[in-house]
Amino acid sequence: SPADGGWSRYIAGIFPALLQYMGDETTEVRQAAAYGIAMLGERCNDATFTEAMMQQAAQALVLAVDAPGAWEEEHASASDNAISALGKICKRSDAIGAVGWPRWLEALPLRADREEARHVHATLCEQVEKSNTQLLGANHERLPDVICVFGRLLGTDLIADEYLPRIGHLLKQVHSGLPQVLQQLPSHPKFALLSEENRAELEKALSS
Repeated sequence: SPADGGWSRYIAGIFPALLQYMGDETTEVRQAAAYGIAMLGERCNDATFTEAMMQQAAQALVLAVDAPGAWEEEHASASDNAISALGKICKRSDAIGAVGWPRWLEALPLRADREEARHVHATLCEQVEKSNTQLLGANHERLPDVICVFGRLLGTDLIADEYLPRIGHLLKQVHSGLPQVLQQLPSHPKFALLSEENRAELEKALSS
């Protein structure tokens, strides 16, 4: 319809600005740009937010979170929003997801923007439930990373309560189906990031 055409032209007009603002020095500007890209990923159809635009957006988001200082306290909320936006694009594009999901997982858990963090961590749970091989790896090689993220989320307010039994169920599935993953977990580099409390929460989730 003409209205859709007008909307597409409007998006095409603001999209270059969103890409530009993802590289802005100001945290608030980057955060707003990331939120704008997330909205495109969530609400626009493929004719309006094309695969080529998604590729450009994903590159801009990754550049932003890889920039020096991106995860320092004063900048972390913008980086949280950029990771959230990247996940929304990965959900829509297998081509981007193949590279994007592992990079997305690397950034977790998020902490600075609590609301955004809870959305992203819910997505993590849902994607693991779907056995997303782009996220987990063809041979589940990133499953230990996921479990370490779960360990750092359990017992915090960074994941909604409704997901706690689901995480517990996923951990028990690993315990019964891929026990070697849990047996080898203590030698995984990310396991060293888990506090005693984190490790206790994992044990509790497995045994509850």
